[in-house]
Amino acid sequence: MTDGRTRSLEQLLLRPFDTLSTPAALAFGLVTMALTALLAGQTGLQTRGLFDLQFIPGGTPGWLLAQGLINWLSLTLALLVAGRWLSRNRFSVPRLLACQAAARWPLLLSTLYLSIPPLGGQIRELTQRLVQAMPSERGQVMADAAYMGDAFVLTLLGVPLLVFLLWMIWLMFHGYQSVTGLSGPRAGLSFAAALVAAYVISKGLMLLIP
Repeated sequence: MTDGRTRSLEQLLLRPFDTLSTPAALAFGLVTMALTALLAGQTGLQTRGLFDLQFIPGGTPGWLLAQGLINWLSLTLALLVAGRWLSRNRFSVPRLLACQAAARWPLLLSTLYLSIPPLGGQIRELTQRLVQAMPSERGQVMADAAYMGDAFVLTLLGVPLLVFLLWMIWLMFHGYQSVTGLSGPRAGLSFAAALVAAYVISKGLMLLIP
């Protein structure tokens, strides 16, 4: 019984697109993107890039939702091009859209984590302190002893964010694989190339929108 529950939980968390229907995946992804945008607006966060989650206050709910949509569609477009080029199967574009929408849901967990007042505030304060302490001139050295403690605490606080990020990337890859049928190096290398292309595309589109 325990092994069955463990396998079910593993499938739910790591391989959901083996069983999740296209309408369910799309609905889940769009709802979590909307919730992420609403929560990010209250927390003072923005997603100005495929993986970026930055403390930039002042974003309206509509603009924050647009950021999520741009990131989602940029990656789907890049994966579509890679998949059509390499895959021998005529896969479903709506299925690819749905899986990539649902794959972004760990970003909601990251936003929830940063919305916890003590944690979010401390991460923002430590980040600003370390950025200000960075050398501004060649040959200048940061006072390591003075800021080692801040860097260590910031690293510890950032571990959950790294876990959520890696989880999201894995879900994106799993969705890409399950839709296109690609495997091995062809799947991994084409996915990595699509990530880079999508990052550039999303950044460029963000600059075009006032």
